[in-house]
Amino acid sequence: MLESTLLSGYAFWLLLGLLLLASEFFIPGLIAMFFGIAALIVGLLTLFGVIGSLSVQLMLFALISLATLFGLRRHFRRWLRGGESEIPVADLDDSGLVGMRVMVISDFDHGVGHVQLNGSKWDAESTDPLKSGDVAWVVSHRGIVLRISATQSAS
Repeated sequence: MLESTLLSGYAFWLLLGLLLLASEFFIPGLIAMFFGIAALIVGLLTLFGVIGSLSVQLMLFALISLATLFGLRRHFRRWLRGGESEIPVADLDDSGLVGMRVMVISDFDHGVGHVQLNGSKWDAESTDPLKSGDVAWVVSHRGIVLRISATQSAS
């Protein structure tokens, strides 16, 4: 009897809702928040006497949790994470690769070869006839492929 009273009470649902919302700060994943919202709604409805039985509370908690999880999660995720379209064009080369000095580690054949940059081997492209042991500079990059030149740019 006491256990049933504690489980059906509004305080349990409100406390559970607050704990689930707080857990989102420690284990982010944008899932616990929706269960927390559902628990708060069930707690408020129980507090105001709209629902009373434990079975109705549990069913309503499950329905609201699923509805908010599947209905709102993608909207919240887009809002919280933003989009790549917000990146300014000027910051596209934030990698710091342009202008770096590289060592050619394999002869370039048909404009393609390999260079060493910061101790790592990189695929590279160049219109210059580069040989192993030559020094070159990064002028741009396309993903993980460096575009290099035998002459250092004036910038």
